[in-house]
Amino acid sequence: EAAVERAERQRATAELKTLRAQVEPHFLYNTLANVVSLIEHDPATAKHMTERLIGYLRNTLATSRRDRVTLGDELAIVGDYLEILRLRMGERLRYAIEADEATRALPFPPLLLQPLVENAIKHGLEPKIGGGTLRVRAQRRGELLDIEVSDTGLGFGADPATAGTGTGLSNVRERLRALHGEGARLVIEQQREGTLVRLLLPWPDAP
Repeated sequence: EAAVERAERQRATAELKTLRAQVEPHFLYNTLANVVSLIEHDPATAKHMTERLIGYLRNTLATSRRDRVTLGDELAIVGDYLEILRLRMGERLRYAIEADEATRALPFPPLLLQPLVENAIKHGLEPKIGGGTLRVRAQRRGELLDIEVSDTGLGFGADPATAGTGTGLSNVRERLRALHGEGARLVIEQQREGTLVRLLLPWPDAP
């Protein structure tokens, strides 16, 4: 059992490294291209975007050196990411992050939340002409940590059973299985407007 558990954790670590390699360069290149395009005609926005990119990279680098971080660390990365996209999308993107201080202090696997937010942007809000709102909410639900990522975008599709089958969410599901077995779930709910993705993990002990 110990060998199986060790192998599962090694696989989860390998998947996390693969995910980082997929996400960071793509986002970095696009953001830098936006900064370059803004420097001449909107230097204030270019400066703000650069500052948030520095924050994003600093936080991501810090968490990449640890197997466990806090939910607050993860939300800081998500916050910088969303602010950069808000600068890029303008009024088409509105967002909110809701979590109290006790919840933010909980231990949390690094970059587990980031793919859910990216999917909401990529599949829900960016393709929608008028954009919309993205909300991240973390709270206790019984013995579970319940993290919701909801958007008012286009949604994954009409059939929830086939929604969210891409690489990003598949990696999240595999990491959950490796870290918590059957004790954690990723649930996708189609809403009247947009999609709600719920991450349910065993409630951890605060440090």
